[in-house]
Amino acid sequence: MLRAGVVNGPALFEELRTPWKSLVEDSPSATPFQTYEWQSTWWKHFGRLKKPLAITVHEGNDLVGLMPLVQIRGFWRTLRPMGIGPSDYLHPLVREGYESSASEMIVEAVSKAKNVDLVDLHQVRETRALAAHAAGSVIEQATCLLLDLPDTYDQYLSMLGKSLRYDVRKLDKTLFKEGRAQIVPSTGADTDRCLEILFDQHRRRWRKRGLPGAFLGRVADFHRDWAQAAARNGWLWLSVLNLDGNAVGAIYGMTLGKTVYYYQAGFDPQSASFSPGTLLVAHTIRRAIDEGKRQFDFMRGDEPYKRRWKPQHVLKNLRILQPTASLAGRLGSSWNHTGSRVETRVRARLEGRGLL
Repeated sequence: MLRAGVVNGPALFEELRTPWKSLVEDSPSATPFQTYEWQSTWWKHFGRLKKPLAITVHEGNDLVGLMPLVQIRGFWRTLRPMGIGPSDYLHPLVREGYESSASEMIVEAVSKAKNVDLVDLHQVRETRALAAHAAGSVIEQATCLLLDLPDTYDQYLSMLGKSLRYDVRKLDKTLFKEGRAQIVPSTGADTDRCLEILFDQHRRRWRKRGLPGAFLGRVADFHRDWAQAAARNGWLWLSVLNLDGNAVGAIYGMTLGKTVYYYQAGFDPQSASFSPGTLLVAHTIRRAIDEGKRQFDFMRGDEPYKRRWKPQHVLKNLRILQPTASLAGRLGSSWNHTGSRVETRVRARLEGRGLL
């Protein structure tokens, strides 16, 4: 028989560490964002002034469901998923075969949480069981594009449009054959150096738009720590594109199971005519196919350049707001609805920018 429980406080990381890691291996819906390593690193960098707790679902002594959360105090007391911000997917971690039952118990436990005015769940993919069981207002938070990978790279190339095929075939042309151009995956020992190249080039690209980019302050520190943990586990796909001895682009991806996740890229704007972003994505997709991966997940963002890669699935991430009947709950829900509308407008302005 299934039973739900709550583990409170920072000690939950030590208490749940071993079963949490085992559950990742047993969960087909697990992404890097559900791993112990991602969540504990998030807590280290973003947990200040927050209270951690985890909803657990056990069958006997076996952990079959887990959803880490944080309580945040402000004008209203809010319960949100741990990992909010840099995480693209924040559904519960559930063992295969328990998706519906465990998710239903997690929703029930969350709705009964004490000292909470507003439950505010983020980045829940519409196809996950949590979305079916959760009550409250549902807001479309992001669009995610997913590519099913064929058995061979040649099969994949045949799916692409003529102009994109022309660009990606540069990987086999003179500059690469002569060694003037190289795409070099991080070995783990050079993770910090490769990540700093990515950060620098990402900032350069965003400065041309008058924006600071994604990797600043605590966010950059978080990714430095996470990348080391991911490299140790074989999850990190970080590569640098060199041209005539100079780094002109970098791509930051992750893998878990049979899926590769495209997180971010950066390139030197002065090298845009070389199409560094396109070459890096193509190289990563080819590597994924060669290593027997079955899906390439472009994750949050419906930028037109992602559509050029012919993803077959367009999926929505949902935000679910569940207020209590209190005045604070109603105010919190109204405020966050407004915030979501602003976020949607900002995202619409940023999406549509190409990755060359």
